[in-house]
Amino acid sequence: MPQNKAAARVLEHPNGLDRELTKTHKIILLHFVRFGKLFAKTCAVTLTLLGLAAFAGAVQGGGLPAVLAMLAAIVADNWALGAWFSLDETEAYLCAES
Repeated sequence: MPQNKAAARVLEHPNGLDRELTKTHKIILLHFVRFGKLFAKTCAVTLTLLGLAAFAGAVQGGGLPAVLAMLAAIVADNWALGAWFSLDETEAYLCAES
């Protein structure tokens, strides 16, 4: 479908820049980021405890299921910590702009 060039120019920002987030939007986004950090930290602690329990089970002769549970906990913990650190950088960025 062809785009009308006159309409496209009308919809552009006058300076050619992206629209900035308002202070209210930043505050709301900051609350979501902080909740996400709390959720990721809680998941990381829980998965670490699961990994320790699986390790204890593997040491006591739990076999392959305990080893697989330990590996799954390590992989999921890595994801949760990555999300936590990413949200930490996002929070620092939002607080620096305020």
